[in-house]
Amino acid sequence: MSNVPLTLPGGAGDPLAAAVAPELAERRRIQWRVALGAVAILVAYHTSLWTLVRGLSVDTPLAYLGLVPFVAAALGFALARPRPGEFDIHDRHLDVIVGGAFVAVALAALVLAPPRMSTMYWLWRIDLLTMPLFVAGVVALLLGVRMLWRTKVAILFLFAAWPIPFRDLVTRILEPMAAATATAIGHILHIIPLARPTDVDSSTFVIPNGAKGFSVTIASACSGANSVLGFLLVAGAIALAMVGSRWAKLAWLGTGLALVWALNLLRILVIVGVGRFLGENAAINVLHPYVGLVAFNVAVVVMLLLLGRFGLRPIRGVGHRWEAIRNAVPDATRALGVVLVLGLLGGVFNHGLQQYDPIASSLGTSKLLPFRFVGRDIGGFLAEPKVQFENGRRFFGEDSTWVRYSFNGTGDDGPVYTNVPVVADVINTGSLQSFSDFGIEACYRFHGFTTGESHQVALGHGIQGTLLRWTDADTGVNWVSMYWIWAVRQGSNLRYERVVLLLNRDRNLQIRAPRLPTDEDDALLDSHDPATANRERQEGRFMVSFASKVVDASVANSARYLERSQGN
Repeated sequence: MSNVPLTLPGGAGDPLAAAVAPELAERRRIQWRVALGAVAILVAYHTSLWTLVRGLSVDTPLAYLGLVPFVAAALGFALARPRPGEFDIHDRHLDVIVGGAFVAVALAALVLAPPRMSTMYWLWRIDLLTMPLFVAGVVALLLGVRMLWRTKVAILFLFAAWPIPFRDLVTRILEPMAAATATAIGHILHIIPLARPTDVDSSTFVIPNGAKGFSVTIASACSGANSVLGFLLVAGAIALAMVGSRWAKLAWLGTGLALVWALNLLRILVIVGVGRFLGENAAINVLHPYVGLVAFNVAVVVMLLLLGRFGLRPIRGVGHRWEAIRNAVPDATRALGVVLVLGLLGGVFNHGLQQYDPIASSLGTSKLLPFRFVGRDIGGFLAEPKVQFENGRRFFGEDSTWVRYSFNGTGDDGPVYTNVPVVADVINTGSLQSFSDFGIEACYRFHGFTTGESHQVALGHGIQGTLLRWTDADTGVNWVSMYWIWAVRQGSNLRYERVVLLLNRDRNLQIRAPRLPTDEDDALLDSHDPATANRERQEGRFMVSFASKVVDASVANSARYLERSQGN
């Protein structure tokens, strides 16, 4: 028997395995590059992404915005293959210039914007607005501008996670859509008598079950707006990844929207039918939370099956995405290290955005109630309204109010104390721009007041206040002010308040407040003259502590009020 070496296919002696081994190793390196780039993005925006995903469990028309990152990732994977006629870009200098610029802008928005924009940063969700720029930068640095251009539609799709445009759009269409749904259900129930409308409200129906039955209302949450917006997000991405005429895509989307609305009507009828025969608990507590998601998924699956009927087919690429990446960016070791470091840096500042959670939701709506409800009793001090200024309407709008309160202490044994009342001027308006047009410091200068330096101060929960010392030109009285702007909920409307706290510095002032860190104390000084520095430190400590008490009380009282209202 001859000594012929035996090798299994794919073993060490297999020439085929030896030939493909370098290609497999290169593919694994690129896969690791892509995976670590995705990790950098997740770390840099972990708080922002978590707020989106957390919103999926909330019964709101904007809940499906949490699907955007997942849909964008799938769309990017589908578009990553090379296509005929695309730009042949193989220039690492261009990759670094474009990618570095995008990442720098995104990080600047994470690091520099929150202290300057205060609560408006989270209210406008600037983090989600700039997140696509960071993703674009990572793609350019690790995979090249050629891949960035190839997947540009997927990266642009990430802007759909920004809730502000949808918030305003949904506000406008929600009521008409709810009315249309209630009307359609009313007509159907006239033919299928599972329930009857009430005499008071045509959108409320009484379901006979048991001795008294129970009622259901076709409110905004039942209008189908949730499913319509969710379908537009998912189906819109699918349409972008398909080849076909624009009219065919619009027809497919229109058919899908009609199907979503029809299935929403069926969902309501199923809930009513279950309530009629099995009772309120089975309909509302068991079926209602899940049947909407089932109807939405059914609509998406049906429309996927109908793509071919509308002449739509997936985009076909040429070549393999791994080969295209290798050709454009043979080595990205240094860029990968930079991306990971920047991802960690962004993650530190993105994690700090959690401080906004008590004052604004992930969809950019305020959780705070107006000052007159939640900011007057702050523990140790109680504010009483003294005067309402009517002349402020010409500056801040006809719907604005300007009320002056006086905070008086309820005792002198607390850590924050003053023997002089703290005045609070609170302006409530629907025009945020008016606060820029008629700013505090410009107003003081207009009246001839002598002002010192302004000092930015963190008051908690992401709110930035401004401390300012000034002298009344007419009376010669010295004052110190602390002011800030925040958004508040007033019914279903979003409004804005500027709170200005004023303390008379000349009335035999006695104050007490906790000591601040030395660097914060020094940052509140107008001068470093030893004769005035100690007094200015005391004033600064008091105004920071007092304003923080107002902020903390407003946040806590708003949360308690909203919990009670939701419980009812």
